[in-house]
Amino acid sequence: MRRNKPGLADLKKLRQASQPPDPPPAKPDRTRKRKSFLPPKMGSDTLNPAARPVKAGSSTEKMVSAPIKGGSALLDETDRKLFRQAMRYVERIKDPNRVLLAPTAPAHEEILRERRLRAAGLEQVQPLKRPAPADAATPPAPPSPPRRKARAGSDAYAPAAHDQDDSRYLKAGHGTDVLKDLKRGKWPIGASLDLHGSTLEDARERFERFLTSCLTHDIKCVRIVHGKGYGSRNGDAVLKTTVRRWLTQIDEVIAYTECAEADGGAGAVQILLK
Repeated sequence: MRRNKPGLADLKKLRQASQPPDPPPAKPDRTRKRKSFLPPKMGSDTLNPAARPVKAGSSTEKMVSAPIKGGSALLDETDRKLFRQAMRYVERIKDPNRVLLAPTAPAHEEILRERRLRAAGLEQVQPLKRPAPADAATPPAPPSPPRRKARAGSDAYAPAAHDQDDSRYLKAGHGTDVLKDLKRGKWPIGASLDLHGSTLEDARERFERFLTSCLTHDIKCVRIVHGKGYGSRNGDAVLKTTVRRWLTQIDEVIAYTECAEADGGAGAVQILLK
């Protein structure tokens, strides 16, 4: 029997088996390409800006054809075409009908001067009123009440029970609820005086000027900061004791009590005036 020998077909099969397989065919590119931006309503007037009509008397026409001092036009024909092309989608803003109010007039110079002096405590002045217009009929001013003055009394005098506890004071004829209301802040503090670093004579002058100004302007509740006496000689709180004695001798003082710790504590008193 004849033995089988490899032929040409068998060689082709061996050669194809030894070669690597062919790569798969490439997929077609299906990504969408963006189109270039075109403004809406492209037409002959967009391609040719000069063909777009301009309304007579409009702001665009005025800007294009406005003359200058030399007599020549502000824009030539090329600039007009470019301007029309740039302004073709611009719309005029509607009038919102807003009313612009005139700025408020500042206070009169005399009123400003009186406020500065009162804040600095440099001069005792009567409160001024805003001057009326010249054409307005000015009614006769009512008679001003007599001016009340505060005078510090003796440095050594004090009520009998005051030397034992000078942290509070209540004028005779008033109920104890006045002190409670004053302590819990029923009346807001309208003015404050700081006497730190003042001598006794300087403190007396400032004390009288301050209380007189408060009585003139009808300020109900005030505060005086006298300190706790840590910087005094021998540790004696001279200013603290003397100021509280002065307050007990003034008729316009209804009551006083020590302030809360946030407002000075034992180094300050809040005072209720008539």
